[in-house]
Amino acid sequence: MNKLTKLLFSVISSVAIATSAFAGEFTVSGGVKATYTVLGNTGTSGVNAIGKGLGISNEFSLTASGELDNGMTWSYAQDIDGATVQDDASLAFGTDYGTIKVCVSECGLSTKYAFDNSAYGIGSDTGYGGGAAATTTMQYGSNISSYNNVQFHAPADLLPLGMTFKAGFTPGGAGGSANASVHSANGDVTGDMQQYAVTMAPIDGLTLSASYYDFGEMGNKDGRQSQEGGSYAANYSFGQFSIGYGETLHAPAQRMTSNSAGTAVTQHYENSAYSIGFAVNDNLAVSYSEENSDKKNKAKAALSNTTTRSDVEMEIVTIDVSYTMGGATLGLSNSEITNDSYTAGDETTETIVAVSLAF
Repeated sequence: MNKLTKLLFSVISSVAIATSAFAGEFTVSGGVKATYTVLGNTGTSGVNAIGKGLGISNEFSLTASGELDNGMTWSYAQDIDGATVQDDASLAFGTDYGTIKVCVSECGLSTKYAFDNSAYGIGSDTGYGGGAAATTTMQYGSNISSYNNVQFHAPADLLPLGMTFKAGFTPGGAGGSANASVHSANGDVTGDMQQYAVTMAPIDGLTLSASYYDFGEMGNKDGRQSQEGGSYAANYSFGQFSIGYGETLHAPAQRMTSNSAGTAVTQHYENSAYSIGFAVNDNLAVSYSEENSDKKNKAKAALSNTTTRSDVEMEIVTIDVSYTMGGATLGLSNSEITNDSYTAGDETTETIVAVSLAF
């Protein structure tokens, strides 16, 4: 009996040791942010949201990682935010030849904000964002993180000058459902998406970034203009200063429709932006950012080749201040929006006071 007990103990101990040798690590991190926002509109139409708001947002990240017995590494990440909804997730396998990732509404490759040095957040990506709806905020184009996708990341030491290369693809019509077994297809609206990103660090403090994306033919094959776009940016840090500049071109999808003569359609958006950040000390930071987006509209007159343009330029100027103490950050952001929602004459001011806690 004693021999049998010792044998079982030895087997259980061996399994436990082997399991612990290959078990992955599991961590939980996240943050919570409380905001007080004041939004005012002094434009000609005054149709946009005006008033004061108070809210709390949160996000939890569950991450796990480990190593296989063949030397490959793996990592998994799952975000839970809002009303404890599981939304963004990614699974990555690391090899000597690069990293393969499977992503659900995650793993963005766009470099549209690579110029940013904001102390709190870039104006088009925080709060109001220049418009009350997704179609009226400042338009920077698509990011593959909006869809389920597969990616390849080249090894970090493969290319010279600190270059990185990443590529992502959607397996079918771009969709964003977190369904684990059936890809969410949305082929009647968008086709397959591909996105590529390259970064380079040729000298200390300087980072150059570029990305490009395009969509395949739309589901019913009646598109006259498929969606595509790209961004490039340069960001340089020296001492307590950081300065960045970037440009983006975004062409939305257009369909063959029965639009009447003289109806304007959007050809593309031309964006340019710069951002300056200054770290006063280890805790206090200030920044100034300016974003410009020129919406190129075109209409064709009836029975002629005469065209008319109705371009409009939206501008967002943002000043940020942030103060960090331990795991807490106090932020103050003020944005002045000209031609809000690409509507000439609409002027909007947004002020955000935020308290963020990381854990």
